[in-house]
Amino acid sequence: MKHIFVINPHSFRAFGGTGNFRAQVRDCFSGHNADEYLIHISRYPRDAIGVVHNYIQSCPKDETVRVYAVGGDGILFECLNGMVGFQNAELTCVPYGNANDFTLAFGEEAAAKFRDIKSLSVAPSRPMDIIHCGSNYVMLGLTIGLVGKTVIIANDIFPKLPPKWLRKHTKLAYSLCAVRAMFSKKIMEQKYRLTIDGQSSANQYCNIFILNTALKGGGILPVPYANPNDGNLDVLFIKNPRGLERIKVLIDNNKGHFEKRENHFDYKLCKTMKIVSDELLNVEMDGEAFYAAEITLKIIPDGIKIFVPVGLDFVDFSHRAYRAKNRVKKGGVTG
Repeated sequence: MKHIFVINPHSFRAFGGTGNFRAQVRDCFSGHNADEYLIHISRYPRDAIGVVHNYIQSCPKDETVRVYAVGGDGILFECLNGMVGFQNAELTCVPYGNANDFTLAFGEEAAAKFRDIKSLSVAPSRPMDIIHCGSNYVMLGLTIGLVGKTVIIANDIFPKLPPKWLRKHTKLAYSLCAVRAMFSKKIMEQKYRLTIDGQSSANQYCNIFILNTALKGGGILPVPYANPNDGNLDVLFIKNPRGLERIKVLIDNNKGHFEKRENHFDYKLCKTMKIVSDELLNVEMDGEAFYAAEITLKIIPDGIKIFVPVGLDFVDFSHRAYRAKNRVKKGGVTG
């Protein structure tokens, strides 16, 4: 078995660098052959895609290669896109980023277990659905509109903020970026032409969530029913409410209560989807943001293998007992 650790160094600015983590990896594999593992520090955006692809390609096809995305959901996205198509590759995340929705989907206490490299390196693997989106692949989901614009703004502002402050106040920082995005009438009233499983329609929305897992955007819970192993895309459309109603609707969206305001939301399950607009689409996928003229999506059941700590499974956020404990609060899942 081979292991490759791809580290986003920006995720470690608040930790004084990557030295301690690299020492943990070396300790885990002390006594092993030197070529059994590789540590790569990502040098620029999308650097990990080529590095992971080339590393897996250099290994025998019958040898398992474990890919560790060390940082947040963004580096996980890059590693995924480097390993898709290799049957011998498995993926996990070691959470050190500002947004770690993948590990949070396994519970509020899961992060510490994902950081235990010795246990994680021998953890069992399982299949997981992924989303094919144009030339990219997505694990968690996409947002188009308000949240996409929010992430685009955040990507411009966050590097200028003190790392320790940002780690402590990530939700506040994203909220301020969202408020700024909400002042764009073009974003809040954008018109979309949709093709969902072959059926065409058109409407005006302020945001569209296309989800594979329940959590998105640093812990908010748009669709608590989203399941990464059901072979479906969960799609939530948010219409543009007016005045103070806008705040109430967005808070209900963050808490997974879209059923309470059916006149402000549309919810669909589908396998394929195409989104087109006369204006550029503000797109966010697994923390990475960009503009696009159109988006074509398709769910790929059991598209990859992931490995997670023993005893962990995706939390069923739709379960009444879970939600009754008041863990889903304003702004998203606590933790």
